[in-house]
Amino acid sequence: MEYGIKLVRMFEGDDVMQADNKLLTGSVLRGLLTLALPILAANVLQTAFNLVDTWFVSRLGQEAIAAVSMNLPVFFIVLALGNAVAIGTSSLVAQAVGAGDRARANRIAGQAMALSLTLGIFSGIVGTALARPLLELMGGQGLSLDYAVAYTQIILAGNPVFFFYMALDGVLRGEGDMKSSTLILGFATVINIFLDPLFIFGLGPVPALGVAGAALATMLARGIGLILIISHFYMGRSSIVLRFRFSWDWEVVGSIMRIGFPSSISMAMLSLTMFVYNYLANQFGPHVVAALGLGFRIDSLAFMPGQSISIATLTMIGQNYGARLYDRVVQIWKTGLLAALVSLGSVAIVVLLVPEFFVSLFTDEPDVFDATVSYLRIVPLFYVFLGLGIVTSSSFQGLGRALPALVINLFRLGLVGIPLAFVLIRTGLGASGIWWALALSDLTFASIGFFWFSRLLKKGLSKPVLPGSPE
Repeated sequence: MEYGIKLVRMFEGDDVMQADNKLLTGSVLRGLLTLALPILAANVLQTAFNLVDTWFVSRLGQEAIAAVSMNLPVFFIVLALGNAVAIGTSSLVAQAVGAGDRARANRIAGQAMALSLTLGIFSGIVGTALARPLLELMGGQGLSLDYAVAYTQIILAGNPVFFFYMALDGVLRGEGDMKSSTLILGFATVINIFLDPLFIFGLGPVPALGVAGAALATMLARGIGLILIISHFYMGRSSIVLRFRFSWDWEVVGSIMRIGFPSSISMAMLSLTMFVYNYLANQFGPHVVAALGLGFRIDSLAFMPGQSISIATLTMIGQNYGARLYDRVVQIWKTGLLAALVSLGSVAIVVLLVPEFFVSLFTDEPDVFDATVSYLRIVPLFYVFLGLGIVTSSSFQGLGRALPALVINLFRLGLVGIPLAFVLIRTGLGASGIWWALALSDLTFASIGFFWFSRLLKKGLSKPVLPGSPE
């Protein structure tokens, strides 16, 4: 059954999509930077919002902070599910755009919308029903539990909107339109920042909703983001036509999940890995647990350039692979590696030179301060390897090869780091054994990925087999 939401038709010929595509010609480095810089700006905006949101919630007391923190594992699971559709869609759309096949790109976008909405509704219903027992299972109790349930249920109720937005954002990124993606996210983030204090503390006729207000502000901002991204397509600013239909094309749906689902497994594994590392850190005291959390937070900030380059690499490789420009695919991978090496190498040098400065931004507790400085004297030594690994992982995804990306991420997340941490903490290194395990797992991640991708290139790249062509 087709609901006929046909938003706009810009082009009549399939070749037009490819004609003005600057990602298929010209400087590879310039193309990567053109894509990566807006993504970096989006990451900075999102991080700024997270910090502001945390500050507002912290005004409500420790129970409120605990409630939002309890939601994090649930959030990562939800994000993993939505991200599966977004990444699969981005890779397939990029290949279709590169091949100049508008009909295929349109078909993929339509199926992505239907799939994301279906998953969003299902996860929203199940999640809101199970929110309290899940949070109780995580140890929630008292006022913190009540706050956490209210917050989580509101966030999960908005899953259909969130997933739909992520799918369309995946279409934009696959098309190579990172600028529009960033502008829309930036506007939604600013709206969220303004709505936060309004709904948390109340103003005039708007009641003070506390923690629930923070969740409501987030959900409304996501809704505004969805309206903006749909308007982007409706106003004819995209080469892709959106046709929303619930007539399933299982070949397209299967391909989206085949590429995206391994990424969601990696995100789920990240949550499990964090649990184990926290367990090990707790053996040395709460100050080490706090140091681990602060270390991860600083890592996430430091790694923004590498993350941006990896997403740009996925899009460029997808489009050039779709266009069968195989030599250029190799060049893009190598340029992405070089960009990650330079950017993260520079960041690592700065962090290693003045770790005390970065730690002082987050804490002045002596024990936590010293433990976090110890973390930052070890882990940044291997930042470049994490960058090389994630660029290669994204390169596999750009080719539509999700299994290698999953395998090398599993080596990083659990198969190497966790066993190594159990061993090293018993060798006299103490808590530093955890830091070294994290660092060496990044080295393994990069090494296996590099040799695997190099071997793939030696065998030669074959013509991409893409779903979604009209019969």
